[in-house]
Amino acid sequence: MLIEFKIGNFRSIREVQTLSLVASNADKELHSCIIDRELPGLAGTRILRGAAIYGANASGKSNVVKAIQFLANFVTRSATRVEPGERIGVEPFKLDDHSQKQPSVFEITFVAEGVRYVFGCSLLPERVVEEYLVAYPKGAPQRWYQRTYTGKKAKAYDWVTTAANFKSDKSLEAKTRENSLFISVAAQFNHTQLLPVATWFRENLRAIQLSVDDGLNPSYTADVVAEPTRRKRILSILQSADVGVVDAKVDKKAVDLETIRGDLPPSLRRKLEKGELRLPASYEIRLAHAMEGGKRVELAFNTESAGTRRLFALAGPWIDILENGYTVFIDEIESSLHPALVRELLKLLLCNESNPKGAQVVFTTHSTALLDSTLLRRDQIWFTEKGPAGNTHLYPLSDFSPRKGEALAKGYLAGRYGAIPFLQAGLKI
Repeated sequence: MLIEFKIGNFRSIREVQTLSLVASNADKELHSCIIDRELPGLAGTRILRGAAIYGANASGKSNVVKAIQFLANFVTRSATRVEPGERIGVEPFKLDDHSQKQPSVFEITFVAEGVRYVFGCSLLPERVVEEYLVAYPKGAPQRWYQRTYTGKKAKAYDWVTTAANFKSDKSLEAKTRENSLFISVAAQFNHTQLLPVATWFRENLRAIQLSVDDGLNPSYTADVVAEPTRRKRILSILQSADVGVVDAKVDKKAVDLETIRGDLPPSLRRKLEKGELRLPASYEIRLAHAMEGGKRVELAFNTESAGTRRLFALAGPWIDILENGYTVFIDEIESSLHPALVRELLKLLLCNESNPKGAQVVFTTHSTALLDSTLLRRDQIWFTEKGPAGNTHLYPLSDFSPRKGEALAKGYLAGRYGAIPFLQAGLKI
C-alpha cells in the first residue's frame, strides 16, 4: 500500500514534489475510496485507493509515472542489471546548469506485510549519493540503515545502522557498488528483514503505459482466458462493456525455433544453442460476436477496433491488480477507451466489494468526464502545471478548497485550478 511519494530533480520535476494518498479527514464523501487499515503510529489516518493527475500536455504528468517506474526498476535490478562502472540512467532536470550537476531524489512511504517503511535515495548518473530505510514496526521510527557517499578513496561510503533493531551485514555492504542500491544487493542474498521491502517493489508496485506510442501486450489476458475461474471474470468485463464480444478463444503455440533461427542476431543465436534463451509463445486470439438468429462469428484479434483490443489487453492485468492488491501507476488511462468504460473500470478498483485487498491506482488523464465528485473524492484529484523555467509543479485540488458538489470539470476547463494549456491567440500555421 502506497502512502506518499516524493520526487525531485527528475526529468521536468526540478524542486521536490509530493504525491500523497493520505485521505483528508474533512472530506466525508465516497467512503468506498478509502482503505481503512490500522497501522502503528498512524491512528486515525486513512489511505486513499488512488488518485487522478490532470494537466496540460508536456506539464509533467507522465514524469510522475516514469519516476515511480524508474525507482521500482532500480530497486529491483541495480544489483544484477547494472554493470560495474555503468551509468545509472537517472535523468536530472536539464533546463538549468545547476540542476544537471545535482542528484535526483526519491522518497517513498509504503506498507509491506503490515509494516510501514520510508525508503529514500539520492542519485547522480554515475553513483548513489545517499540511501536510507526507516521502519515503523511498532509506530516509532527505526532508521535501519543509512549510506552516504564520502568521496574518499579509502572509504567511499559512511554507513549508519541501528544495531538494536537491524541485523547489519558488513559483507553485503562490501558487495554494494557505487552504482547499485544496498536494498537490491541485500534482496539477492535473502536478507530476512529487507526481503519484504524489496519484494514489495518487485511484486506490488506496478506501472502500465497506455499512451499512444506504448503497446499493451494482450498475451497476459490470453493466458488468463485459459483459466476457468478467471476466464469468467474476463468475459464478464468484455460482455458488459458493450463492444459486442460474447466469447474469447485462444490458441497458444510454441515458437518454431528452426523457423526463426536464421533471423536471430549471432548473440541471441548462441544463447539459443546453449539453452539460455526462452522465447515467448505465440497466441492466436479470436473474439466471438453475436449475429442475428443466435449465431456467432469469430474475428481475428488484429481485425478488432483499437478500443476492443486495448480493453482485452487491459482486462487480464486489471483482474490481476484486484486479486493481488497491487499499487499501479497508469499513464493516459483513457487511451483508445471511452470515458464511460474507463469510469466503470475505475469503479471496480474504488469499490470495497470488488477490491477487498486494497489495490490502488494512480493515473494520468485528460478526460474531464472522470473529473466527477461521484467517482473521485476531492482529495484524490491532483494537477501538474509547468512553471516559467519549464519545471513541473504538482499540487492537489484541495489547495483550492472546492465546495461540496462543485462542478469540478466546469471549473477545471474554465482555468480555476490551472493545469490547462495557455493558448494566447490559438494555434497558428
